[in-house]
Amino acid sequence: MSLKRLKLGLLALLASSGPALAAGSVLPRPSQVFDQYLQATGGAAEWRAKKSQKVEIEGRDPESGRVILKAKLTTARNGNALHEVQIPQVATEGVFNGVAWAWSQLAGPRIKHGEDRDQALRSSHMLEEADWRSLYPKSTVDGAEHVNGKFCYRVSLLPSAERRMEWFDIETGLLVRRTSLEPSGDGEIAVSETVESWNWHEGLKQPSSLLVERGELLYRLVVLDVAYNENTRPDTYRLPPPVETYWAAERAGRALPNAEEIIERHIFVSGGAAAFETLTTQRVSGTLDYLSSGLKARTETWATTGGRYYQSVDIPGLGKQEEGSDGRIAWERSPTLGPRAKPKAALAGLGVTVDAAEVAAWRLLVSEVRTEALETVDGHECHRVRVVSRDGKQVATRWYQRNNGLLYRTSMPMQTAMGTIPTVLTYEAYRDVAGLKWPSVIRVNASGQDLLFHADDVDLNGQIDGAVFQLPDEIRKLAAERFADGAMSTP
Repeated sequence: MSLKRLKLGLLALLASSGPALAAGSVLPRPSQVFDQYLQATGGAAEWRAKKSQKVEIEGRDPESGRVILKAKLTTARNGNALHEVQIPQVATEGVFNGVAWAWSQLAGPRIKHGEDRDQALRSSHMLEEADWRSLYPKSTVDGAEHVNGKFCYRVSLLPSAERRMEWFDIETGLLVRRTSLEPSGDGEIAVSETVESWNWHEGLKQPSSLLVERGELLYRLVVLDVAYNENTRPDTYRLPPPVETYWAAERAGRALPNAEEIIERHIFVSGGAAAFETLTTQRVSGTLDYLSSGLKARTETWATTGGRYYQSVDIPGLGKQEEGSDGRIAWERSPTLGPRAKPKAALAGLGVTVDAAEVAAWRLLVSEVRTEALETVDGHECHRVRVVSRDGKQVATRWYQRNNGLLYRTSMPMQTAMGTIPTVLTYEAYRDVAGLKWPSVIRVNASGQDLLFHADDVDLNGQIDGAVFQLPDEIRKLAAERFADGAMSTP
């Protein structure tokens, strides 16, 4: 390419980038960008006339149209806030005179601290662009670029712990996109909001539809209703009675940590929800000691996605006991009781493997969790947590170690061929396996019988022959006879 053609190419590129770059002009100051936005959306005086704001929002999956979020958000100019959520779970949270709090039907009340509190205080700012000079005095205009088909100024809002950035249409001054980093148990989640449409509400022009990306979650956020200056009374934002009681107990040093935080801490210190979500196969082998009789058995357990698992316990002189599931039919087989088939695919057995989906999405499986006490178990200080299943039929108790957050013991009813028996599992000697902390010793007390499991080999995400999960012929025959309607038939 000749030098002349190269220069022409550069000029064409500059011209296609937009008027600001083509003209070689200096980027505007942040005040110019923000003031243009304020003017385009109603004017600074109109913004500052709003002392409170109530917004009803709904988030839907763009493909299916399913509602995944529904909430009413009320904020005041003084920093108080009240967020009432109906979907995905009934919950409220807010800020009152600097106290950030939350309450959910699932886990009850809690007071937010640290980064969690800081994030709540930041999100309580109402119509904050009008106050950008006090909130983001060090903001910078970093460049000009095309976003969503519009030529925009890119602005970094500084200081902001969540590293907020906003893009404003050079032509209209309107907001096009904003991004931030949201803290979570597994680190920071990237959040992006792209404005799709606008509406006027009581003198202000505000986004009415946004496409939101929060990590891997994508949804369309629609503003159903907006009202200003309806909730200026402080009583609107006061702590609800359960939260007030909890806050008083915390100030007196008597409050127990929220059960939801305890469970999330266990997941985090065990490797994190993201690591569990990548867990697709598990193979655990070891020795099972029947302490009362002195018998020792070899046991092997395979598990994979879709509720498929197989476990064998080979006891010298007594034969092999087996159980498993192909994801549709659960079964058991032993020399004394013979074969059994049942429409249950839940992972059972000795609990030496975990259902990774249940760990990452545990909230979907329970109706209530509550911290009941701080007590000493085998010399370990533990938080005792009560867990109620989604259908309310099963209640389990878990003990989480206070010092490291790991699950130490679980007590629950277990379904067996002999009926429902009380079972206590104690998890010890955690070790690192493929980025996860895994208990290599499990003490079991089942209906008064004591067993001790030692894992000698744990393989995660390894290759497993799918044939191990297939139903034995006699089980397949039993299942075909019992489930004649085909509803529980196997492929």
